[in-house]
Amino acid sequence: MPIPVLIDTDPGLDDALALFIACASPELDIRGIVTVAGNIGLTGVTRNALGLLALLGREDIPVIASSDRPLERPPIEAADIHGEDGIGGVVMPRPSACSIEGDAIAWMAKLIDREPAGSLRILALGPLTNIAHLVRRYPGAARKLGGITAMGGAVRDRGNVTPFSEFNIAADPEAAAVVIGSGIQVTLVPLDVTRKVAADRQWSDALAQNGGKIAAASAAMIAAYLDKLAARHLAGKAPLALASAFPLHDPCVMLHAADASLFMAERLPIRVVADRSEEDGRTVIDTKGGSPVEVLTKADAPRALALAFARLSGR
Repeated sequence: MPIPVLIDTDPGLDDALALFIACASPELDIRGIVTVAGNIGLTGVTRNALGLLALLGREDIPVIASSDRPLERPPIEAADIHGEDGIGGVVMPRPSACSIEGDAIAWMAKLIDREPAGSLRILALGPLTNIAHLVRRYPGAARKLGGITAMGGAVRDRGNVTPFSEFNIAADPEAAAVVIGSGIQVTLVPLDVTRKVAADRQWSDALAQNGGKIAAASAAMIAAYLDKLAARHLAGKAPLALASAFPLHDPCVMLHAADASLFMAERLPIRVVADRSEEDGRTVIDTKGGSPVEVLTKADAPRALALAFARLSGR
Protein backbone atom coordinates (compact mmCIF):
# COMPACT_ATOMS: atom_id res chain seq x y z
CA MET A 1 0.00 0.00 0.00
CA PRO A 2 1.24 3.54 -0.69
CA ILE A 3 2.63 5.40 2.33
CA PRO A 4 0.49 8.42 3.33
CA VAL A 5 2.77 11.46 3.44
CA LEU A 6 2.59 15.16 4.15
CA ILE A 7 5.23 17.21 2.34
CA ASP A 8 6.67 20.26 4.09
CA THR A 9 8.60 22.34 1.55
CA ASP A 10 10.04 25.68 0.40
CA PRO A 11 10.31 25.37 -3.43
CA GLY A 12 13.26 25.83 -4.42
CA LEU A 13 14.88 24.14 -7.43
CA ASP A 14 15.67 20.84 -5.75
CA ASP A 15 12.31 20.97 -3.93
CA ALA A 16 10.66 21.19 -7.35
CA LEU A 17 12.41 18.04 -8.56
CA ALA A 18 11.48 16.34 -5.28
CA LEU A 19 7.81 17.17 -5.84
CA PHE A 20 8.03 15.86 -9.42
CA ILE A 21 9.52 12.58 -8.16
CA ALA A 22 6.98 12.30 -5.33
CA CYS A 23 4.03 12.73 -7.68
CA ALA A 24 5.47 10.07 -10.01
CA SER A 25 6.04 7.57 -7.19
CA PRO A 26 3.26 5.01 -6.65
CA GLU A 27 4.81 4.22 -3.28
CA LEU A 28 3.60 7.59 -1.92
CA ASP A 29 0.09 8.85 -1.19
CA ILE A 30 0.47 12.63 -0.90
CA ARG A 31 -2.16 13.98 1.50
CA GLY A 32 -1.07 17.61 1.38
CA ILE A 33 1.71 20.15 0.99
CA VAL A 34 2.59 22.71 3.66
CA THR A 35 4.90 25.56 2.70
CA VAL A 36 7.51 27.28 4.84
CA ALA A 37 9.70 30.31 4.20
CA GLY A 38 13.17 29.16 3.30
CA ASN A 39 14.80 29.36 -0.11
CA ILE A 40 12.66 32.46 -0.70
CA GLY A 41 9.80 34.06 1.23
CA LEU A 42 6.51 32.36 2.04
CA THR A 43 4.46 34.02 -0.71
CA GLY A 44 6.95 32.91 -3.35
CA VAL A 45 7.33 29.31 -2.19
CA THR A 46 3.55 28.91 -1.94
CA ARG A 47 3.12 30.31 -5.46
CA ASN A 48 5.75 27.86 -6.67
CA ALA A 49 4.09 24.88 -4.99
CA LEU A 50 0.79 25.71 -6.68
CA GLY A 51 2.47 26.25 -10.05
CA LEU A 52 4.39 22.98 -9.85
CA LEU A 53 1.21 21.05 -9.05
CA ALA A 54 -0.50 22.76 -11.99
CA LEU A 55 2.31 21.59 -14.28
CA LEU A 56 1.97 18.09 -12.88
CA GLY A 57 -1.81 18.05 -13.25
CA ARG A 58 -2.08 17.36 -9.50
CA GLU A 59 -4.08 20.32 -8.26
CA ASP A 60 -6.13 17.83 -6.24
CA ILE A 61 -3.34 17.94 -3.65
CA PRO A 62 -4.17 20.62 -1.05
CA VAL A 63 -1.58 23.33 -0.36
CA ILE A 64 -1.51 25.48 2.76
CA ALA A 65 0.96 28.22 3.66
CA SER A 66 2.41 28.20 7.16
CA SER A 67 5.45 29.81 8.81
CA ASP A 68 6.82 32.99 7.25
CA ARG A 69 9.78 33.26 9.63
CA PRO A 70 11.95 31.09 11.90
CA LEU A 71 11.06 30.51 15.54
CA GLU A 72 13.46 33.03 17.09
CA ARG A 73 15.55 34.78 14.45
CA PRO A 74 15.34 36.76 11.20
CA PRO A 75 14.93 34.70 8.02
CA ILE A 76 17.73 33.91 5.60
CA GLU A 77 17.14 33.06 1.94
CA ALA A 78 18.98 31.39 -0.94
CA ALA A 79 17.80 33.43 -3.92
CA ASP A 80 21.42 33.69 -5.07
CA ILE A 81 21.22 29.95 -5.86
CA HIS A 82 17.55 29.39 -6.67
CA GLY A 83 16.81 32.72 -8.35
CA GLU A 84 14.56 35.54 -7.18
CA ASP A 85 11.50 33.45 -8.07
CA GLY A 86 12.96 30.35 -6.40
CA ILE A 87 12.82 28.14 -9.51
CA GLY A 88 15.52 29.63 -11.70
CA GLY A 89 13.19 31.61 -13.95
CA VAL A 90 11.51 28.45 -15.30
CA VAL A 91 7.94 29.44 -16.17
CA MET A 92 5.13 27.49 -14.53
CA PRO A 93 1.50 27.44 -15.70
CA ARG A 94 -0.96 29.67 -13.90
CA PRO A 95 -2.63 27.48 -11.25
CA SER A 96 -6.40 27.20 -11.09
CA ALA A 97 -6.27 26.11 -7.45
CA CYS A 98 -5.59 28.37 -4.47
CA SER A 99 -3.91 27.58 -1.20
CA ILE A 100 -6.12 26.75 1.76
CA GLU A 101 -6.79 29.62 4.15
CA GLY A 102 -6.44 29.17 7.88
CA ASP A 103 -4.16 27.91 10.61
CA ALA A 104 -1.75 25.55 8.88
CA ILE A 105 -0.45 23.95 12.07
CA ALA A 106 -3.99 23.12 13.22
CA TRP A 107 -4.69 21.76 9.72
CA MET A 108 -1.63 19.52 9.95
CA ALA A 109 -2.71 18.23 13.37
CA LYS A 110 -6.23 17.40 12.10
CA LEU A 111 -4.78 15.60 9.08
CA ILE A 112 -2.54 13.48 11.31
CA ASP A 113 -5.37 12.72 13.75
CA ARG A 114 -7.55 11.39 10.93
CA GLU A 115 -4.96 8.71 10.12
CA PRO A 116 -4.20 5.55 12.11
CA ALA A 117 -1.40 6.14 14.60
CA GLY A 118 2.02 5.56 13.08
CA SER A 119 0.87 5.63 9.47
CA LEU A 120 1.47 9.16 8.17
CA ARG A 121 5.00 10.44 7.62
CA ILE A 122 6.19 14.01 7.10
CA LEU A 123 8.72 14.50 4.31
CA ALA A 124 10.48 17.77 5.13
CA LEU A 125 12.44 19.61 2.44
CA GLY A 126 12.97 23.00 4.08
CA PRO A 127 13.58 24.57 7.49
CA LEU A 128 11.82 22.63 10.25
CA THR A 129 9.83 25.60 11.57
CA ASN A 130 6.36 24.21 10.81
CA ILE A 131 7.12 20.86 12.41
CA ALA A 132 8.55 22.51 15.53
CA HIS A 133 5.30 24.47 15.89
CA LEU A 134 3.38 21.20 15.51
CA VAL A 135 5.47 19.52 18.21
CA ARG A 136 4.92 22.42 20.61
CA ARG A 137 1.23 23.12 19.94
CA TYR A 138 -0.11 19.65 19.19
CA PRO A 139 2.23 17.14 20.88
CA GLY A 140 -0.42 14.40 20.82
CA ALA A 141 -0.80 14.63 17.05
CA ALA A 142 2.96 14.84 16.58
CA ARG A 143 3.42 11.62 18.56
CA LYS A 144 1.01 9.86 16.17
CA LEU A 145 3.34 10.43 13.22
CA GLY A 146 4.99 7.42 11.66
CA GLY A 147 8.14 9.50 11.46
CA ILE A 148 9.78 12.52 9.88
CA THR A 149 12.29 12.32 7.04
CA ALA A 150 14.10 15.64 6.76
CA MET A 151 16.71 16.90 4.33
CA GLY A 152 19.19 18.79 6.45
CA GLY A 153 22.46 18.91 8.26
CA ALA A 154 26.10 18.17 7.63
CA VAL A 155 27.10 15.48 10.10
CA ARG A 156 30.62 14.59 9.01
CA ASP A 157 30.73 16.63 5.82
CA ARG A 158 31.32 20.35 5.36
CA GLY A 159 28.32 22.68 5.48
CA ASN A 160 27.05 24.81 2.60
CA VAL A 161 26.19 28.00 4.52
CA THR A 162 29.16 27.96 6.89
CA PRO A 163 31.88 25.32 7.24
CA PHE A 164 29.63 23.72 9.89
CA SER A 165 26.01 24.28 8.85
CA GLU A 166 23.65 23.26 6.05
CA PHE A 167 21.00 25.73 4.84
CA ASN A 168 17.81 24.10 6.19
CA ILE A 169 19.26 23.73 9.67
CA ALA A 170 21.02 27.11 9.59
CA ALA A 171 17.77 28.83 8.62
CA ASP A 172 16.12 27.75 11.90
CA PRO A 173 18.42 25.88 14.29
CA GLU A 174 15.99 26.28 17.18
CA ALA A 175 13.27 24.50 15.20
CA ALA A 176 15.65 21.72 14.21
CA ALA A 177 16.62 21.26 17.87
CA VAL A 178 12.95 20.98 18.86
CA VAL A 179 12.20 18.38 16.18
CA ILE A 180 15.31 16.26 16.70
CA GLY A 181 14.83 16.32 20.46
CA SER A 182 11.09 15.57 20.29
CA GLY A 183 11.28 11.80 20.64
CA ILE A 184 9.61 11.36 17.24
CA GLN A 185 11.41 9.02 14.85
CA VAL A 186 13.56 11.27 12.66
CA THR A 187 15.49 10.21 9.57
CA LEU A 188 18.03 12.84 8.58
CA VAL A 189 19.17 13.17 4.96
CA PRO A 190 22.33 15.30 5.26
CA LEU A 191 24.80 16.77 2.80
CA ASP A 192 27.01 13.78 3.59
CA VAL A 193 24.78 11.63 1.37
CA THR A 194 22.98 14.09 -0.94
CA ARG A 195 26.26 15.31 -2.41
CA LYS A 196 26.94 11.73 -3.49
CA VAL A 197 23.76 11.70 -5.63
CA ALA A 198 24.49 14.46 -8.15
CA ALA A 199 23.28 15.15 -11.67
CA ASP A 200 25.64 16.71 -14.22
CA ARG A 201 24.80 18.46 -17.50
CA GLN A 202 25.10 15.22 -19.47
CA TRP A 203 22.51 13.57 -17.19
CA SER A 204 20.27 16.62 -17.47
CA ASP A 205 20.57 16.73 -21.28
CA ALA A 206 19.68 13.05 -21.52
CA LEU A 207 16.68 13.66 -19.28
CA ALA A 208 15.41 16.47 -21.51
CA GLN A 209 15.82 14.31 -24.62
CA ASN A 210 14.11 11.23 -23.22
CA GLY A 211 11.14 12.62 -21.30
CA GLY A 212 8.14 14.91 -21.56
CA LYS A 213 7.26 18.27 -20.04
CA ILE A 214 8.28 17.31 -16.49
CA ALA A 215 11.66 16.09 -17.72
CA ALA A 216 12.11 19.31 -19.72
CA ALA A 217 11.23 21.48 -16.71
CA SER A 218 13.58 19.43 -14.51
CA ALA A 219 16.45 19.80 -16.99
CA ALA A 220 15.84 23.55 -17.22
CA MET A 221 15.97 23.85 -13.41
CA ILE A 222 19.18 21.85 -13.20
CA ALA A 223 20.69 24.07 -15.90
CA ALA A 224 19.62 27.20 -14.00
CA TYR A 225 21.26 25.87 -10.84
CA LEU A 226 24.50 24.98 -12.61
CA ASP A 227 24.60 28.36 -14.35
CA LYS A 228 24.28 30.09 -10.97
CA LEU A 229 27.09 28.01 -9.51
CA ALA A 230 29.29 28.59 -12.55
CA ALA A 231 28.82 32.33 -12.12
CA ARG A 232 29.69 32.02 -8.43
CA HIS A 233 32.82 30.05 -9.36
CA LEU A 234 33.93 32.76 -11.79
CA ALA A 235 33.38 35.32 -9.05
CA GLY A 236 35.59 33.27 -6.72
CA LYS A 237 32.68 32.30 -4.45
CA ALA A 238 32.41 28.58 -5.27
CA PRO A 239 34.96 25.87 -6.11
CA LEU A 240 34.85 24.37 -9.59
CA ALA A 241 33.88 20.94 -8.22
CA LEU A 242 30.62 22.35 -6.84
CA ALA A 243 29.85 24.19 -10.09
CA SER A 244 29.76 21.04 -12.22
CA ALA A 245 27.00 18.97 -10.60
CA PHE A 246 23.51 19.39 -9.15
CA PRO A 247 23.24 17.48 -5.85
CA LEU A 248 19.79 15.95 -5.52
CA HIS A 249 19.40 17.22 -1.95
CA ASP A 250 15.60 17.21 -1.56
CA PRO A 251 14.96 14.52 -4.17
CA CYS A 252 16.94 12.11 -1.97
CA VAL A 253 14.11 12.35 0.59
CA MET A 254 11.64 11.08 -2.02
CA LEU A 255 14.04 8.46 -3.37
CA HIS A 256 14.52 7.12 0.15
CA ALA A 257 10.76 7.08 0.75
CA ALA A 258 10.24 5.18 -2.51
CA ASP A 259 13.13 2.73 -2.04
CA ALA A 260 15.04 2.78 1.23
CA SER A 261 17.46 0.13 -0.10
CA LEU A 262 19.17 2.90 -2.11
CA PHE A 263 20.70 4.23 1.10
CA MET A 264 22.51 3.07 4.21
CA ALA A 265 21.85 4.63 7.60
CA GLU A 266 23.55 4.90 10.96
CA ARG A 267 21.73 5.49 14.22
CA LEU A 268 23.59 8.43 15.73
CA PRO A 269 23.07 10.73 18.74
CA ILE A 270 22.55 14.14 17.13
CA ARG A 271 22.49 17.55 18.79
CA VAL A 272 21.80 20.81 16.95
CA VAL A 273 23.94 23.81 17.89
CA ALA A 274 21.67 26.85 18.27
CA ASP A 275 23.81 29.36 20.14
CA ARG A 276 24.69 31.88 17.38
CA SER A 277 28.34 30.94 17.74
CA GLU A 278 30.72 30.12 14.91
CA GLU A 279 29.24 26.60 14.90
CA ASP A 280 25.61 27.78 14.93
CA GLY A 281 23.42 25.36 12.95
CA ARG A 282 25.85 22.46 13.23
CA THR A 283 24.48 18.90 13.55
CA VAL A 284 26.87 17.33 16.05
CA ILE A 285 27.34 13.69 16.99
CA ASP A 286 27.07 13.97 20.78
CA THR A 287 27.07 10.72 22.77
CA LYS A 288 26.09 12.53 25.98
CA GLY A 289 23.57 15.17 24.85
CA GLY A 290 22.33 14.01 21.46
CA SER A 291 19.01 12.43 20.49
CA PRO A 292 18.90 9.16 18.51
CA VAL A 293 18.45 9.86 14.78
CA GLU A 294 18.62 7.62 11.71
CA VAL A 295 21.21 9.42 9.59
CA LEU A 296 21.64 8.45 5.95
CA THR A 297 25.39 8.18 5.40
CA LYS A 298 25.84 6.18 2.18
CA ALA A 299 24.02 5.97 -1.12
CA ASP A 300 24.02 3.67 -4.12
CA ALA A 301 24.37 6.71 -6.37
CA PRO A 302 23.99 4.94 -9.76
CA ARG A 303 20.74 3.27 -8.68
CA ALA A 304 19.44 6.45 -7.05
CA LEU A 305 20.15 8.49 -10.17
CA ALA A 306 18.53 5.82 -12.32
CA LEU A 307 15.35 5.90 -10.23
CA ALA A 308 15.29 9.72 -10.31
CA PHE A 309 15.73 9.63 -14.10
CA ALA A 310 12.92 7.10 -14.48
CA ARG A 311 10.48 9.07 -12.33
CA LEU A 312 11.29 12.45 -13.91
CA SER A 313 11.18 11.10 -17.46
CA GLY A 314 7.97 9.15 -16.93
CA ARG A 315 9.56 5.81 -17.78
